[in-house]
Amino acid sequence: MTELSRLAHGVLFPALGRRTVPRWARARVEEGLGGFVLFGKDIADAEQVRELTTALHGLRDHVLLSVDEEGGDVNRLEDHGGTSVPGNHALGRLDDPDRTRESAYQIGLSLVEAGIDWDLAPAVDAAVNPLSPNGIRTFGADRALVAKHAAAWVEGLQAAGVSACAKHFPGHGLSSTDAHLGTPTVDLSRQELVEHYLDPFRAAIAAGVDSIMVSHVHLSQLDDVPATISPAVLTGLLRDELGFDGVVITDALEMRGIADVASLPDAAVRAIAAGADALCLGAWAFGDDVDAAAAALVAAVENGTLPLERLREANARLAKLGTRPRATGVPHDDTVGEQQARDVLEVSGDARLKGNRALVVRLDPTHSPAQGGASWGVEAPLRAAGIEVEALAVAGDTYNAEGMIKAEVGLYLDEFGPDADVVLLVRSSHRFPWQRPVLDDLLERFPRCVVVDMGVPGDDFGGFRGWVRTFGASRVCAKAAVGALLGRVFEVAPSARRAGPAASGAVHRKVEDRPRTGRTRPTPTTQGEPPVPEGLRGRGAVPGDAGQAGL
Repeated sequence: MTELSRLAHGVLFPALGRRTVPRWARARVEEGLGGFVLFGKDIADAEQVRELTTALHGLRDHVLLSVDEEGGDVNRLEDHGGTSVPGNHALGRLDDPDRTRESAYQIGLSLVEAGIDWDLAPAVDAAVNPLSPNGIRTFGADRALVAKHAAAWVEGLQAAGVSACAKHFPGHGLSSTDAHLGTPTVDLSRQELVEHYLDPFRAAIAAGVDSIMVSHVHLSQLDDVPATISPAVLTGLLRDELGFDGVVITDALEMRGIADVASLPDAAVRAIAAGADALCLGAWAFGDDVDAAAAALVAAVENGTLPLERLREANARLAKLGTRPRATGVPHDDTVGEQQARDVLEVSGDARLKGNRALVVRLDPTHSPAQGGASWGVEAPLRAAGIEVEALAVAGDTYNAEGMIKAEVGLYLDEFGPDADVVLLVRSSHRFPWQRPVLDDLLERFPRCVVVDMGVPGDDFGGFRGWVRTFGASRVCAKAAVGALLGRVFEVAPSARRAGPAASGAVHRKVEDRPRTGRTRPTPTTQGEPPVPEGLRGRGAVPGDAGQAGL
């Protein structure tokens, strides 16, 4: 193995593809492969994850293992030994940096337990476009708020000893395009980017973030290509303007946002040349893609397209990841996420179920590849609470979805009476035009339904009998929603009292008398170690203690 081949392999981070170490992976690790990104399909349970990460780390010194554990809707370990937290959007609404720091710290502890070195989180986009596909993954639309919580999240995670990764640079919260499916465009000048748009990344850098993920967004006033392969963005903005000298990793090169512009081998060369240090190849990139990318990088150096020093520099930066002191022997605390989910919950009208049975009608959003296989909904926890649940789930491509819902609700009410409980389960319904006529018809015909919105609120469901808002779809959010449906009274942590832009006007955790206004819709936009966070001191885990698809 030559130095050039080793360096070329060292910047590559494919998926694994199996729940045990596959043959192809062993051979590429011997060639110098940088590490792996674990996805949901690689994970079965907590014991299997620990066995897998131990085996991978045992193949060679410094095999970096990473995962998308954002907390909330995008997670890999919540149901497999990890902790459950409400997620960034909920944390932004609570607007308490100490609680954001604590949430990330608990995620970090769960990752240490699982043997993960590098968390590809947090998402620090500012979702100023209400149709942004990343809205639920972000702290909000206000850049100052996002910046404040980005710093806190980074500090909390890295205090546990896991490297953080602020994403998706330079941010595509202005766009409604999902980079998994196409190339988002942000039409801002360099001055606008520098003066305010990049503030969340500035804050993450100031907090000592170990890495930053560059997205496939196209900054139309800076370059003709996506940021992933743009020297003007990676070197000009991120390195020179913001002064970041840590690891830069690309978003998955299999995503349409870059794949429509460049093949994987071509994108690999151009991204490294532009200033990236690590290449996330994608959830379905295995041995063949590793070989193709490595061969392209070697050929680029040999023909003079790519300086050898660029690969050396990238490998040197990667060598620093995964070296933070770990908070070992400290179990994560699941009550942190549970309390946060209860504190952020909002209820309007009369959401309490009247009997011991309910029909749950779930309107599934378009599936996000970033979410992987994570489940959502209240059906299972309602059943666990002793409620007899009948369920119907429809999506945008479901044949006769509107007719099915109308018929099923009518049949149910005919069977059990006009006051029988019907729960409508939605998630950022304003983003999906097919849901609007369905929900309008339900409001007209069956206003005594209770709506549970587990996404970013955009539609006003005050016209229904009751309306529950969780601001996330993780397990603890579902548990909190079920508590509201069962009429439980939650004790609110003092720090959960909100003010300013985080408040919504709805009464927190109790029934609100709200006028029956029907539904309103948003107007879319077209466009060294850090110090130990104060809130984490005394927890026995401080720096120095020995003790499915794209991203």
